[in-house]
Amino acid sequence: MFDEVSKKRLGMKSLKFSAVFALTCAMVAMAATQGGKVRSVLGDVSYQKQGKNNWAALRVGAKVLDGYMIRTYTESGAQISLLDGSMIAIGENALVEFNELLFDKDSRVSDISIKKGMIRFDAQKQKGNSVFKFRTGTATASIRGTDGTLGMTEAGQPYGALNSGEMVMENNGQEIPVKANQFVAFRKDKPAVVVEAKNASDPEFVKKLGEVLDDTTKSDEAIQAQAQELDQKIEVRNEDLKSKYNCIIDSLPALVSADSIDIGVTCTAGVRVSLGSESFESKGHKLHFTPSWIRGSFGDKKYLLNCSVDGADFECGRIAFTYRVDRTVRLLESDEGKCFAVFATSGFNDNSGSVSVFLGDSLIQKTNMEKDGSSTFTLVPGDHVYKVVAENVDSATTAAGTVEQMLKCYPVTNVQIDIRGGNREIVKRKVSQGAAIYPELEFDLLDVAGNDVAQVEEVIVSVDGENFEAEQVASTVGIGYKVKMRIPRGKSKIVKVAVLMRSGETAYASKIYEFK
Repeated sequence: MFDEVSKKRLGMKSLKFSAVFALTCAMVAMAATQGGKVRSVLGDVSYQKQGKNNWAALRVGAKVLDGYMIRTYTESGAQISLLDGSMIAIGENALVEFNELLFDKDSRVSDISIKKGMIRFDAQKQKGNSVFKFRTGTATASIRGTDGTLGMTEAGQPYGALNSGEMVMENNGQEIPVKANQFVAFRKDKPAVVVEAKNASDPEFVKKLGEVLDDTTKSDEAIQAQAQELDQKIEVRNEDLKSKYNCIIDSLPALVSADSIDIGVTCTAGVRVSLGSESFESKGHKLHFTPSWIRGSFGDKKYLLNCSVDGADFECGRIAFTYRVDRTVRLLESDEGKCFAVFATSGFNDNSGSVSVFLGDSLIQKTNMEKDGSSTFTLVPGDHVYKVVAENVDSATTAAGTVEQMLKCYPVTNVQIDIRGGNREIVKRKVSQGAAIYPELEFDLLDVAGNDVAQVEEVIVSVDGENFEAEQVASTVGIGYKVKMRIPRGKSKIVKVAVLMRSGETAYASKIYEFK
C-alpha cells in the first residue's frame, strides 16, 4: 500500500500557480530633475552660465539650467520648454534669468526673473506643492495653470496680463489678483493700473500700452481710454483675420497616458500656425504638432494654437486633455507550500500610490509604492479568492487597477496521526478459522493548518491490501476520522493508515490487532 502511495505522490500534478514573467521595467525612483530645453531660436540669442562672465550663442536643443541668463536683441527671440510641458517665449531686447528650475514627483519649482523686456508664458496646471514664480523688477507674479504676458516697460515698470486662468502679482507689499483678460501695471510713485481688455496679453497691446504707461503725463483716465481704443482696434483686426483664416483641430482623447501626443490641425493656406515651440506655414494640408512633457507630470494639459499673418498674431484654437497613467497590477507567482504570492505593478513611476490586498471584503495587507516594482503578501491556508487593487494617491488624476484570482495555500506542518485507544489491540474473543472481526478504528489528524480539512487530499486505510473508506467525525484536538474495517482471523493483523496532504507531505500510522 505504501508503494502505491509513493507512486501516487510522484504522479500527482503540481497545483502550484507559477506564472513567472521577467520583470524588465526599470525600478528606479525618479530623482529630482532640473532644467528646461531650448525649443526654438530666432535671430541672435546668447546665454550666460551662472558664475561665468562670457556669453555664448544659444542653440536649439540646449539645456537651460539654474542660474542661466538668456539675452535677446532686436528682432530675435527664443522659446524654452519646461519638463511638465509649460512654455516660455522670450521676446526681443530682453534679459531673463532662470533662478531655479526643479521637478520631482511631488512638486515643481520654476523661479524666473525678467530683468528687461517681455516674455509670453503658457504654464501647465501646477500641483499643490508647486511654485511657478516670475520676478519683474520689484514685482512678483505667482501663477497656476495660466497663459499670458509678463515684463518690464522701457522705463522699468513691471506689468502682467492674462489670456486665461488667474495669477497674483505683488509689488512692495501691494497684492493684486489678476484674472483672464486683465492687464496690471505697477507705476512708479503712482497707484497700480488695472485694465480690462479682451486682448490684454496680445504682444502688440502690451507693447503699445507700455509706451503709454511710461508717459508720466498720462492720467489713469487717459491710460484706460487708450487701452480700450487699442483693445478695440486689435479685436477688429483679429475678427477680420479669423474670417479669412481658420483651423480645424482633429478630435483628441480626453485621457492621454503617454508623455506626448500627436495633434492634427488643418488650417487655411497662407497662415503660420504655432503650438508651443512648433511652428509651420500652412499650405491648406494637415499639420502635425507633437507636444511632450516629462513622464509623471500628471494632470490637465492645455495648449494654445496661435496663428500669425503679416506680423499680426491671433488665437485660432485651444486644446485640452488630461495626462493620466493608470495603475495596473498583475500576479507574478504564488507558492502554495510556502503560502505567499508576488504581485508586480506599473504606473507608479514618478508618482506614489498603494496596493491593497483583500480576502473577501477584508483588507489583509496594504503596501505603499513609490515606484514600479514587486512585493509579496501572505496567503491564508486553503483555497481563497484574493483581490489585489493598485491605487494612486491622487484619485483625481489616475485610476485603479485590479486583479482577482483563486490562490491556494497548503503549508507543510509536519502532520501527525494519533490513533485513539493506542496502536495495539488484543482480540481475546473466539474467532473461527476463516472468519473475521469488524472493528471501528478512530484517529485524529494533528497539526493541520487551521484544522482545515481542505488541506487533506486523501485518507487511505488498508488491511492486507484491501482499502476501507474513512469518514470525518468530531475531534477536540484536530481533524477526526473513523473507519469500519474487516480484519480476517490470524495471529496478528496490521491496519495501515496514510494521509496524503495537499502540501505534498504524507503522514503514516498503523495499529496491530493480535488474536489470542
